[in-house]
Amino acid sequence: MKKSLRKFLCAAVLIAMCLGVTPAFAQAPTSSIPPNAQKAKQQLLDAYAAALASELANGQTAIDPQSGAKVLVGDSAAKMDLLWSETVRQIEALIARPAAERLPIENKIAAIDGSQPVYVLRSGFPYSASVQVEEYQTSEYNYFVDIETAQILEIMPIDSTHFRRNASSGQPVYAPETLENLALGYIGKIAGKVDLESLQLIASDKGGRNYFFRWEDPTGKLPDGGAPFIQVGLSVNGDLLNYVNTLPVALDPSYAFLQQFGLLPLNARASFNELYANGGGYWSWVYGGASSSTISNAGYCYYAGWCSPKNFYWGYTDATTSPNTPYIKGMWDVNPSSQYIYLDAYVPNTHADAYSAYTATYNNGANYETAIIDQSIYSNVWVRVLGPHFNYGVVTLDNDDDSANWRVAWDEILLCTSDQCP
Repeated sequence: MKKSLRKFLCAAVLIAMCLGVTPAFAQAPTSSIPPNAQKAKQQLLDAYAAALASELANGQTAIDPQSGAKVLVGDSAAKMDLLWSETVRQIEALIARPAAERLPIENKIAAIDGSQPVYVLRSGFPYSASVQVEEYQTSEYNYFVDIETAQILEIMPIDSTHFRRNASSGQPVYAPETLENLALGYIGKIAGKVDLESLQLIASDKGGRNYFFRWEDPTGKLPDGGAPFIQVGLSVNGDLLNYVNTLPVALDPSYAFLQQFGLLPLNARASFNELYANGGGYWSWVYGGASSSTISNAGYCYYAGWCSPKNFYWGYTDATTSPNTPYIKGMWDVNPSSQYIYLDAYVPNTHADAYSAYTATYNNGANYETAIIDQSIYSNVWVRVLGPHFNYGVVTLDNDDDSANWRVAWDEILLCTSDQCP
């Protein structure tokens, strides 16, 4: 079996070389972190791991009644949070490009946003394992920029919940046609000239409140098998919800051709263990799974094609107001291969519109953090949820909300590092 696989890979590489294509399974991030910075980063992580072990052995701890794990409490929890913040600061300073190299990007963002951005960090990009991005933050948005090309690939709100929370009857309401024109304006302003005539427009909305204008390239492929796209999300009031552009990271057409005929693997990420499917081996229901439903032919694995199941779970919110639906809680028991990790979640285009609480344990289960994501402002995109944190353990998502009749979707999650989203 190993000999056959070796022959297959060699033949694929030879064919790819003849066509001038670098196979995805051989690609490294295009702007890798220098080895000396990687070494220093690992030394900082080793020092943090030693301090964490000491605090768990000698500090203030308790036993979590649900998991049975030893957790940090009181001064010990505060101490390790402070140390981790300092560790992250030092790591990001080590792996960052010089400020002078980042200045043109900062000026570009300032011209688009109207406020001066602040550099935050660097990380992988969930749509391509060979792309690294830098994150910049303005007063309201996070900008994710391809280090290699300086193209803005994503614009995401700092707080996804503020759109619904701040909505009022006095705001203007725009027709879908007007919103599409606004979306075109954003694309021109952010991406420049894009040949949208050669792309397929897919327009959708969630509850008539949030609209999504997505132009896909049906002839192209992303590294995970999905169609390259550029998408703008807008509220009915014209607020920019988010912007995602994966067109610049599409596969070379020759590589996509080889994929189509099975001469190269569909996705390099399939050989890693950092994408966790609902219903997979690392997935389980904690409470009320029988009260959930599934939507077939939807969700990440359906659109990417390489993984399964080709559906996702969903359920109405369990609210204090009537009707009080059963409490539902799902869990991914993750097994990361890196210590310095970000958590992303895929939000599908349907049956996903609630305030959704993702909770992750970290520090080998000794701490946890919860992030609230408004699923209604996203449509078939990856969303950064938490991080960076040290050694994730368990990620949960439940349907607990203050309001009834909203819908929570349990779809795939992905763990990313400073280098890539494998």
